[in-house]
Amino acid sequence: MFRSKNCQGNIGIAIVIVLIAVLSGVSFASLAFSDTVRFRLQLDGIQQFHILRSEVGRGRLMASHFENVPTPPIQTVLPTRSVPVEFGDHRTVYNARTKLDMFDYDDDTGYHIRSLITGIRGDGGLLDRANLSPVKRYGENRILSMQTIALFHYFTDVDRSINDRRGGIRFVGQDIIHGRVHSNTEIHINYTSAGAWPQFYGLVTTAGKMLVEPGSHGNFPEEEIFFGGLIEDYPVIEFEPSAERVRTEGIHFQGGLERDDALAFVTVDGSYYEIILGEVVTEDPAEWIEGHNKFTIYSSYPPYGPVGNEIGVNYIPKTDTLWATPVGGNLINNSMFVPMELWISGEFGGRQTWASSHHIYLKDDLTYTNTPKGQRPDGYDSNNEQTLPVNRTDYLGIISEESIYIQYGHKDPEDSVRYKPNTQDIYMYGAYAAVGDEPEPWYDGMFTFQYYHPKGSTPAQYWRGEFFKNIDLHMFHYPTTAMNPWPRGLDYPWYNPIWPEPGPLVNVPGFPASTPNPHNAEEVFIGPRGTIYIFGSIAQRRRGPVGTNLYSGIWDIDNAINPDTYPTYGAMSPERVTHAKAYTTDLRFERTGPPHYPIIRFEGYESEELRDLGYATLGWVFKSPPENF
Repeated sequence: MFRSKNCQGNIGIAIVIVLIAVLSGVSFASLAFSDTVRFRLQLDGIQQFHILRSEVGRGRLMASHFENVPTPPIQTVLPTRSVPVEFGDHRTVYNARTKLDMFDYDDDTGYHIRSLITGIRGDGGLLDRANLSPVKRYGENRILSMQTIALFHYFTDVDRSINDRRGGIRFVGQDIIHGRVHSNTEIHINYTSAGAWPQFYGLVTTAGKMLVEPGSHGNFPEEEIFFGGLIEDYPVIEFEPSAERVRTEGIHFQGGLERDDALAFVTVDGSYYEIILGEVVTEDPAEWIEGHNKFTIYSSYPPYGPVGNEIGVNYIPKTDTLWATPVGGNLINNSMFVPMELWISGEFGGRQTWASSHHIYLKDDLTYTNTPKGQRPDGYDSNNEQTLPVNRTDYLGIISEESIYIQYGHKDPEDSVRYKPNTQDIYMYGAYAAVGDEPEPWYDGMFTFQYYHPKGSTPAQYWRGEFFKNIDLHMFHYPTTAMNPWPRGLDYPWYNPIWPEPGPLVNVPGFPASTPNPHNAEEVFIGPRGTIYIFGSIAQRRRGPVGTNLYSGIWDIDNAINPDTYPTYGAMSPERVTHAKAYTTDLRFERTGPPHYPIIRFEGYESEELRDLGYATLGWVFKSPPENF
C-alpha cells in the first residue's frame, strides 16, 4: 500500500480548498442577494412610476367632476389606493395617496395634483408592514381647468345654412380667420371669382371633410389656405343644447322662472349692471271690435290724395312693452341666468357670463373695461406680435339657449328714442355661444343679424292741416292674400323691430316710382350695415348668415320659413343686406374661459381619453417626498 510521507501538507491543502469553496459560495450568495435587492429596487421604481402616472389620471377625473360643482373644495384628499403586485415568491402592495388643490392666480385657474407612492413587501403571499420599500415616488402635476369651447375662434356644430342644404353657406375668398376653427360636420370653402381662397391661420379641424363648392373633396391647395394645419375626421365635440353650468352655478334673475312674455334690457358698466324688466302685453281681441285696433281701409289716403271710399277693415293686435323700474347689482367672477329674452350691451369688467333661455339681442357694443376699443385684449398688434398690454382681468361670455342676434334697432325704455347703432359698426369682445337645438333647422341656435329684409313704412304726417298716422294700414289689406298682396316695398306691421319706422316706399302699385318717399323721411337701412368687429370666439349650433340677398315674393310672413325656401319675406331691391366681417381671436381663451362657460367634451370617448384631450398641463415635476404628506 502506498502511503503519503507528508500527510500534514495534504490536509493543509484540503483545508485551503474548502476555505476557497466556502468563501466562493458566500461571495456568490452575496452577489445573488445583491442582484435580488437591486432587482426589487428597480421593480419598485418602475411600478411606482406607472402608478404615479395613473394617479394623475385619477386626479384629473376628480377635477373634471369639480368642473360642474357649484362650490368645489379648495383641497381634496382622494381615498388611498392599494395596488398588489406579485413576482414569483415576492409580493408588494403599493399604496397611492393623492391630494387635489385648486389654484386661481393671474389668468390661470386649475388644479394641483400631488401624489406619493409607497410600498410594503412580503414573501410567500404574506406582508410585513414593517418591511417598507426604501423606494418612494412623489410627483406634482399642475393642470389648467378644462378648456372651454371659447378655445375655438369659430365653432359650428352643423356647418350648413338655415335650409339645411350642404354647401348653402361657406368660407369664401375674403374670409380671413385667425384662430382655431372646428366643425362637427363638413366644412365648405369657395374659390371666389376675384381669384382668392379663404385663409385660416389657426388649426382647422372637422369631424367630416373639407369640401370645395360644388362639393368636391381634396381639390384645393392646402398650403395656400390652412397655414395653421388641417385635420379631417376629427372627434366630434359635444355641443350641449343648454347653458347647463350657468343654470347650475350662476345667479338667477327673477328666480329663474322662464317667461315668453317678458324681456330683460341690460346695460353693463364694469361689474355693475342695470336691468329693466319689460313685460310684453297684447290687448284683448274684444277691444278690436270696439274700434281700438280697427283700421278702415280706403281706396285713397293721404299723402297720395284725399280719403277715398271705404273698401275694407284691418284688425291689428296691439302689442306693447310695459317697463318696470330699473334694478342694479354687481356680477363679479360669476354668471347670470336670465329666464327670458335678453337685450344686452355695455362695457364689461372682470369675469362674467350672461346666459338666456331665449334669444339674445346685442343692442350695441360689448367691450372690455381694460382694453381700448379696437385693440386686442391678448396684447397682439396688427403684425401679430405681442407688443400691447395684456388684459388679465376682463373675460365675457354670452350664451343663448336659442340664437344670438345683432339687433337692428330698439326704442329705449328710458328716453323712448329709437336707436340703430348697429347699422354702422359693432364691437364684440368675449365668447358667444348660440346653442339652440330644435327639430326644424331654421330655428337652430345661430349667430346672425336681425331684420333680414328691410322695408320702409309711410311716416305719420300732417296733410292739409290734419294729422295722419298708420297710413299703410289704412291703404292695404292685412294680412296678405293672393287677391290683396301686401306691397313689396312696405313693412308688414311690426316686422321691422321698431315699426312704424319712416322709410322709402318702393314699387308701390298705383304710385309713380319717381316719388317713392314724398316727404323725405329718414330711409331704412337696406344695404351694408357696417362691420362686425369680434375679439374672441363664436360657437353656434348652425352657421348663421351675416349677409343675405333680398328675394322676391309676396309678403307672407307666416309661410316664409320652411325647409325648402330661405326666409323670403318679399323683395325690396336687388341689393344685399350684409355686414362686413373682421373677426380676431383672443388667445387668452386658450388658457382661461369665461365663468361657467361650456367645457370641451369629446363625444364617444372614454373618460381617460377625454381627460387627455380636455386638459392642458402647465407642468409635471418629480421631487423628494415631503414630510407628513
